[in-house]
Amino acid sequence: MILNWNFVEKIMKNEKIGLIGFGAIGEEVYKKISKKIILGYDIVGIFSNDIESKSIAKEIKCSSFEELLKRKPNIIIEAASIEACKDYAEKILRNKIDFICLSVCSFADKNFFKKIFSLTKKINNKLYVPTGAISGLDAIASASLSKELRHVTLIQRKPPKALLSILKLKKIKKEKILLRSTARKVCHKFPKNSNIAATLAICGIGFDKTKVIVIADPKVKKNIAEIEAIGRFGKLKVILENNPSSNPKTSRLAAMSVILSLNKRKSSFLSAF
Repeated sequence: MILNWNFVEKIMKNEKIGLIGFGAIGEEVYKKISKKIILGYDIVGIFSNDIESKSIAKEIKCSSFEELLKRKPNIIIEAASIEACKDYAEKILRNKIDFICLSVCSFADKNFFKKIFSLTKKINNKLYVPTGAISGLDAIASASLSKELRHVTLIQRKPPKALLSILKLKKIKKEKILLRSTARKVCHKFPKNSNIAATLAICGIGFDKTKVIVIADPKVKKNIAEIEAIGRFGKLKVILENNPSSNPKTSRLAAMSVILSLNKRKSSFLSAF
C-alpha cells in the first residue's frame, strides 16, 4: 500500500514550533521543517534580534519573545546564544512549553544548571539537549549510567577563523593549543565553539572531570572532534570531521540533530539516540 503523505499530514495534529535565533543553525532547522523533511510540525514564529532583515514570511516574524509566546507554541527551539538560553529557558518551561536547547555551554554555569535541572523535576514538560555535532553519546551515556565510565577526553581541532578574532588570526601559522582544561573552563572560554564539550560532559562524567583540548589548526578546513572514553566497559574512540555550516563556528550536523530530536519525540519505535 502506498501512503498519501499529504493526506497523512492533514489528519495528524501538527505541533507548533517557535524558534529563537535565525543564524546558520536556526535557518537550516527552519528550512528542513518547512520542506517537511519531518512531518507533524509547523513553525509558527521566529524571534531574533535581526528578524526584520530576514527573507522569510512576514507572518512568522516575531519582534519580541513575548510575541513568540502569543503564538502558543508547543515547543521552542533555542538556536541563538548562551545569553538567549539563560534569558528564556525558565520562562519557556514555566509556560508549559517544551524546550530544545542548542547553546548547551549555558549549563557550564553551575547555578543556571542547578536552577533549570531542579525546575524540570517539578514540571511535566521536557528540556531536550540534541546530540549536536558529536557521536558516540549512546555508549558514553550507557557507561556513565552504569557507573563504568572513568575518563573522557575531547580534542577539538578547528580552523583558526572558527576560534579566534580577525586580529589574532594573523599570528597563527601552525597548529596551536589554545586551551587544555576541563569542559567547564572550555565552555566559559569558547562558548560559541564548545557545545559538543558541554553535551559530552552532561552525558558522561560531568563538566569538571571531562578533559578538553582546543586546537587552532590552519591546515584543516573541517571542525574535527576526537573523543576518547575509558572505563570498565572498555575503550571508545570516535573521530568526526564535520563540515562547517555557513557559520565556521558551527557544524552542519547540529541542525540535523534537532530534526532527529523532533522525530524521536513522535516516534513509538525508539532506537538508541
